Amino acid sequence: MPDHAAHRKDAMRTTPARRRSPVLTAARLLGALAALALAGGCGAEQAPADAGTPAIGPAAAPWLIVCSRLDDGDATRLLLGLGADGRSVTRFELVTPDFLWQRPGQPETRRFAAGESDASPELAGALRFTAITDADGALRLLDFAASTPDAVQLEGLRGSLALHESWQNDRALGSLFHAATGNLLDVTAVQCRRFAQPAAGR
Repeated sequence: MPDHAAHRKDAMRTTPARRRSPVLTAARLLGALAALALAGGCGAEQAPADAGTPAIGPAAAPWLIVCSRLDDGDATRLLLGLGADGRSVTRFELVTPDFLWQRPGQPETRRFAAGESDASPELAGALRFTAITDADGALRLLDFAASTPDAVQLEGLRGSLALHESWQNDRALGSLFHAATGNLLDVTAVQCRRFAQPAAGR
């Protein structure tokens, strides 16, 4: 009998497959996310051109933001570290359930074979970022994209995180969109939490 599970995993590695048909095209969705994030007086502050190069050391990453699916709080979709300016990205890890990332050294788990995970490696140094903050300097929209189609394992990776409200008790609702070459396109409603990171020497 053929091993359908093994065949499906090989297919996911080479041509990531989306399980649900997208309702919006990527262009329309990005426009909608940008409009939502800009509502309510967001400043049009853009990240500097070298924002894709992460700063070094904990002093440059005072915020850690964890965004999880609203319908499954245990399924983390994005782990984001922000620098002292609130816009430069110091950490970026993405969970993409429709794609298996190669993680050398990762032991075998109940869900994945050794060296495989649905969580990406650290991507902050491999992606370009553009951020928009509000009048208080808090993040409202983050666009991300690979500099070249093959810059990361998930070919053509790009997307956006939009926060639809101001932070209240360090929580905010948002949307996470990501797409890749082929037919991988996902939009997820998320709840984000942020944690202050201690400065070096404290």
